[in-house]
Amino acid sequence: MNIELKWVWEFIGYSASLIILVSLLMTNVFRLRLINLVGSLLFSWYGYLIGSWPVCAINFAISIIDGWYVLQIMRSSAYFELAPATSVGEEYLKRIFLFHEREILKFAPGLVFSDLEAASTCILFRNMLPVGVFSYHQEGQDADILIDFMIPEYRDFKAGRFLYRTKRMFFKERGIKRFHAVARHPSHPKYYLKNGFTEDPDVVGGFVCEL
Repeated sequence: MNIELKWVWEFIGYSASLIILVSLLMTNVFRLRLINLVGSLLFSWYGYLIGSWPVCAINFAISIIDGWYVLQIMRSSAYFELAPATSVGEEYLKRIFLFHEREILKFAPGLVFSDLEAASTCILFRNMLPVGVFSYHQEGQDADILIDFMIPEYRDFKAGRFLYRTKRMFFKERGIKRFHAVARHPSHPKYYLKNGFTEDPDVVGGFVCEL
């Protein structure tokens, strides 16, 4: 076997292993399945190249399973509901905050529960499960986002589309015409831009969304 060709095949095998390893680090099920699908296909190709049919067949079967789950997730519709914390109770909100406090503080450093009490705070439900907290301070027609938090298992752009598009009239009825946000986590810029925000030239790390 050509030494250079053998090196290419080994590179494919190592790459496939690394991609599968990365997929197992994903907390979002959709991303896990999608990345694992890519890794399995690559590993199946590697098995074919080296003539290892068990490796080829098993990983190809895994890729089919991953592909089926990816399609099911893409086709599934999620039911969202935004409930003001005042309607579900302060104690319920407090329990959610304390349970997810460590994760919440990654996205909103220094946030304390009293901040949520002093702001307009809502709990986001997905298929009747409490999966997020959305809180903001309103001043006239502008609202500064205090936190837009989703638990790891449900971090996709569906929740953002629900908040900033589907519920647009909900906020307009409360006199809000634009949201202002400041990126406090590496994932924030991509999230805000994906959901209709534009960069605010007057604020470092700032974003604005016109409703």
